[in-house]
Amino acid sequence: MMKYFDQPVELVLWGVGAALIVFLAFRLGRIVGRSSASKEIARKEQELFTAQKGFKTLYEQELATVRAENEQLKAQATQMATKVEEYRKKAAGLGGLFSSGGKKADAMYALLLENEALEEALYSQNEKLKQERTDSLKEQMRATGYRRVLMSQLLNDNRIKEYVREILEDEHRLPLTHASEQPKLPEPPAGN
Repeated sequence: MMKYFDQPVELVLWGVGAALIVFLAFRLGRIVGRSSASKEIARKEQELFTAQKGFKTLYEQELATVRAENEQLKAQATQMATKVEEYRKKAAGLGGLFSSGGKKADAMYALLLENEALEEALYSQNEKLKQERTDSLKEQMRATGYRRVLMSQLLNDNRIKEYVREILEDEHRLPLTHASEQPKLPEPPAGN
């Protein structure tokens, strides 16, 4: 019969060895855990970076569109201001021609003011139409999104998949066409 641990020194050495093994296992576990955690963090950061890049691109496109519209509106405002100034100059020049007849001068000024009012009305109408077009586009985008979700749900419905598969498998009911025009049927999905 063998005696185990008959010397106190052996007990101490075995205890130290066991503690060392536990310590090394703990350290190895931490290293593996850190490695997998850093890989997971890197993967998540890459996903976020990709999403942020997409949003940034979309934001920059929208910003460029808004800036272009802003420049266009500034150009229109400058053009309208120029026209108003031209009309005022014309009115001042024509005022001397009609100075003898008060009614004619009043009629000319009334026409110029009416023209300016018409331009302002056209500008406001254009702004209103622009807003209506924007609202219409937003509504169309929302409706398209709803249709896309509905189509996705319909196409993922197992009953519809089964129905389509049955129709495609029923080749003898398909209309006869020329041999070169015979449609190729896709293979039915393996899992369904």
